Amino acid sequence: MSRSNFSPSLLDSAGLTGINTTPEPNPLPHICARTVLEVKEIREIRQFQNSGSGILLRLRWRAPLVRSFAAEMAGTAGQVIRCKAAVSWEAGKPLVMEEVEVAPPQAMEVRIKILFTSLCHTDVYFWEAKGQTPVFPRIFGHEASGIVESVGEGVTELQPGDHVLPVFTGECKECPHCKSEESNMCDLLRINTDRGVMLNDNKSRFSINGKPIYHFVGTSTFSEYTVVHVGCVAKINPAAPLDKVCVLSCGISTGLGATLNVAKPKKGQSVAIFGLGAVGLAAAEGARMAGASRIIGVDLNPNRFAEAKGQTPLFPRIFGHEASGVVESVGEGVTELEPGDHVLPVFTGECKECQHCKSEESNMCGLLRINTDRGVMLNDNESRFSINGKPIYHFVGTSTFSEYTVVHVGCVAKINPAAPMDKVCVLSCGISTGLGATLNVAKPKKGQSVAIFGLGTVGLAAAEGARMAGASRIIGVDRNPNRFVEAKKFGVNEFVNPKDHNKPVQEVIAEMTDGGVDRSLECTGNIDAMISAFECVHDGWGIAVLVGVPSKDDVFKTHPMNLLNERTLKGTFFGNYKPRTDLPSVVEKYMNKELDVEKFITHEVPFSEINKAFDYMLQGTSLRCIIRMGA
Repeated sequence: MSRSNFSPSLLDSAGLTGINTTPEPNPLPHICARTVLEVKEIREIRQFQNSGSGILLRLRWRAPLVRSFAAEMAGTAGQVIRCKAAVSWEAGKPLVMEEVEVAPPQAMEVRIKILFTSLCHTDVYFWEAKGQTPVFPRIFGHEASGIVESVGEGVTELQPGDHVLPVFTGECKECPHCKSEESNMCDLLRINTDRGVMLNDNKSRFSINGKPIYHFVGTSTFSEYTVVHVGCVAKINPAAPLDKVCVLSCGISTGLGATLNVAKPKKGQSVAIFGLGAVGLAAAEGARMAGASRIIGVDLNPNRFAEAKGQTPLFPRIFGHEASGVVESVGEGVTELEPGDHVLPVFTGECKECQHCKSEESNMCGLLRINTDRGVMLNDNESRFSINGKPIYHFVGTSTFSEYTVVHVGCVAKINPAAPMDKVCVLSCGISTGLGATLNVAKPKKGQSVAIFGLGTVGLAAAEGARMAGASRIIGVDRNPNRFVEAKKFGVNEFVNPKDHNKPVQEVIAEMTDGGVDRSLECTGNIDAMISAFECVHDGWGIAVLVGVPSKDDVFKTHPMNLLNERTLKGTFFGNYKPRTDLPSVVEKYMNKELDVEKFITHEVPFSEINKAFDYMLQGTSLRCIIRMGA
């Protein structure tokens, strides 16, 4: 990446320049330094790299910072500066805090006061002497931010006081590579891990008692002052916080640029990222910024998955996705809805054009299926919510914890205007998911037996579906016996608590039902419950339906004979209901008194007391709590 492009493009994309007007969420701070150490603790660096405690480690010098630096540097230009540096005397040995002499910059060189520096794995690699030629004693470090203290002869584009990032690879602006729009591999200043001296005279600018201490990749930022070739210095916006942007001069820019400048994914495309360290996460961030619809992380370390999944923790945000309302206005191209229509906003959509929407067997819309990471609208990648110009991000395309919201037309189901809004609002997620899982996927016949694993709202809705279908035996399986009384209201007439038995629950159910139930539905997301739900159905005709969402690392294991003996395993999403096409019919089931929605509504609070609804759910005391807007 060229110096001329580095500062404005990358820092603006990070939202760190102070002049960015794009309401895109800051893409980089959450993959920046997770751990901050004072430099006096530099011996601890190694353990952080090995333990994986931080994606990046930022180091902060105990030294006067920006406000006092102007006065400080006025008397140092042209003189040798004595300062602290973390010196590596031997490969793999702890770095030692030493007082070093830093010579003045020569022609085309810049002396920089380092304020913040970050530990990159490349530093560790060469510190362990796994790299090319081990050069010791040496001062490592190459991700940093600082302020120009003085400049050497011939330096015209930088001056004392400029905020800069030293960079391990440079840009002379004269060679064929620098003049090419297709390369950043400068002939003069590309990375050289063997060189421990400056290009100008093949000597080091660091010394202790006259003995040279060697440079590392032309930067050596584990020192309070360093000397760098002017071609390896990027001048940046002085409003950018130096403790954040210090991490941009290597790994993050490498991953981000690999996606945005080289892979160049188009909006809606899929991207696979191999390796979910800092560079890989930055590459994933680039894919997200480009609008990739699927970003697949590949890593041998499953502990990295949670970090990768959560790398877009979009806050501030407006949650909520089960709701009812009235259309206030519509955008261009919306023809099937008009102001005044009664609707349910839905977390997953139906574009009616993709192969899934045109299929009678799927409701997994290729355009509008649930995306928990997207906090903006598809049309322009911007939020419709803001406070004083600052974006407030959407949640699963609905954000119903607001008196007004904006939703893609494909995620809106028009319903019977006679339906009571305070009842049918609960039908746009959990209840329809469980109900449809039974009626549309398991499809029990009248008189058959059904086992429901998990008696929360979704499980009880699945039981309600079994009751509506005419099942003769509805067996509820749950480890919480307090749920059994409530479940009887939904047609559950037998109960199994796995904690009461010293054998697998599938064996218990098989004994209760002469070989197994006809249908089972797993509504917890627990992998063991999923296996039990499958293995408890009768051979020959039994069907098990997985409704709960498992953890990413879970593996479903069962003997192949369970399948060969003609048991069927199915999965479902939102009960196989197409939101716009089918959800109105679920409302009609309620209107026709086929579906009793009131049983699910256990609490109601005014909008001003919304946090009580969270308390009820976290305490396990409610099924559904209605939040009355405007109250």
